[in-house]
Amino acid sequence: SIEVTAGDNDKVVITGQRKIEASSKEKEEEYLKAAPIRVTTEGNKVIVRAIRKHDSFGSQLWNMFGQHSTEARYTIRVPANFSADLDTSGGDISTSGLTGSMKADTSGGDLTFEKIHGEITADTSGGGIKLSGCDGHAHLDTSGGHIEVTDGRGNLTADTSGGNITVLNLAGNAKVESSGGKLRLANISGKLTAETPGGSISAILPANVTEDIHLETSAGAINVLTPPKASLTIDAETSAGSVHSDLPIANMRSDDESLKGTING
Repeated sequence: SIEVTAGDNDKVVITGQRKIEASSKEKEEEYLKAAPIRVTTEGNKVIVRAIRKHDSFGSQLWNMFGQHSTEARYTIRVPANFSADLDTSGGDISTSGLTGSMKADTSGGDLTFEKIHGEITADTSGGGIKLSGCDGHAHLDTSGGHIEVTDGRGNLTADTSGGNITVLNLAGNAKVESSGGKLRLANISGKLTAETPGGSISAILPANVTEDIHLETSAGAINVLTPPKASLTIDAETSAGSVHSDLPIANMRSDDESLKGTING
């Protein structure tokens, strides 16, 4: 796992903790030697790598271990104005309190971002993604986990192959898509596009609705809560259920499967 946070000075401080359990102490020590932690610098760039050598010795060493387990944690403190490009094959990644662009990629862990001021690109093959209090465009992709974004600013693109998506209090446009999960959306001030083939969608519109809203699901229900004085044009249709409104609709055209009209002009 990797954790990156803002320090209290202009230094980069790296703490690495690794643990391996194998059939003998000698094999444990040999593994650590085969996968050293290397720290290098290129100008104002700091590079931290911990990669097992993929030569014949490394492969033979890995096969000799039989029953074994490994774990590692890297804690990195950086100046508050700092960008990061983080990659791990199986652990969690978290960053907080930084101003700069963030890239994070993990093959199986969770991704967490808190109070990041800058663009975020996050990709995980199986974990969840969580953003809280972030300011900047965000591109989020997970192959099976949930996505949660709260109290953010900037345009959002979020895609999950099977989990739920929650977006609460976003100042910006949002395009969210799940291959089968539920979508929970509230107080998104910009243009909103939300699609899921199999889950339900619930949306709470902001006080001042000025942008288009497109909500689509192939099998679930869609529930929209709107401010009483919002001026809206409604175009709703379903292939398998019914459509109704608790609010008065002007110029209404409707049947069991569709409803069109206006609210408050």
